[in-house]
Amino acid sequence: MPLWFVIVLCCIPFILFLPLFSSFRQKYPDAFGYILSLVGTFVGIIAGLYFTDLAAANDKRKLTVKVLEASKEEMQWLINRAKAIDLVTDTLAQSQRQKYYYLEMPPFFTQTVRTELLSEVLHPKTHEQFNVIRENLLFDVDLLRKDVAAKDAQHLDEDLKDYKQQLALAIEVMNSEIDLLQHKISTGEFEQKAKARIDSLIK
Repeated sequence: MPLWFVIVLCCIPFILFLPLFSSFRQKYPDAFGYILSLVGTFVGIIAGLYFTDLAAANDKRKLTVKVLEASKEEMQWLINRAKAIDLVTDTLAQSQRQKYYYLEMPPFFTQTVRTELLSEVLHPKTHEQFNVIRENLLFDVDLLRKDVAAKDAQHLDEDLKDYKQQLALAIEVMNSEIDLLQHKISTGEFEQKAKARIDSLIK
């Protein structure tokens, strides 16, 4: 419900006391009182619903921030795991490396981002960025499996590098969305950064 509509409704009782309605008030005082009572009741109900919706929306934003903060930790854990793969495999024989070269699709992209809460609250540009990152991650995971099978060590390093970059970008997107939800940046500034990020992702 738009704020301007609530403000207009709240002004109606005051409008009824304008000189324009003075003759009606004097001629039909009982009818005027009844109309004023009905209008007041209606305005009270609408205003109550508006502020209830406002409080519910605020609660959803706070919960979304918590989900995003937890998801950032998930992304960072996967980045650290990918870094550990680099360290561990350097000391292993080729035959032993393959079992470590396994990258996971973050549960955030397969489950969390599809929940009703995030679908409703996240900015459309955030969804757009997550969709591109998800596709890039799927490509990296699939490519790594093929490179492991082909024992292509050079491309394995490249796969890991891009995988980590995509996860880092996901964290960046989450930080921007959190800033927007907490009113730390304007929608215009958020959309400008999102557009630049999307352009870099699809290059």
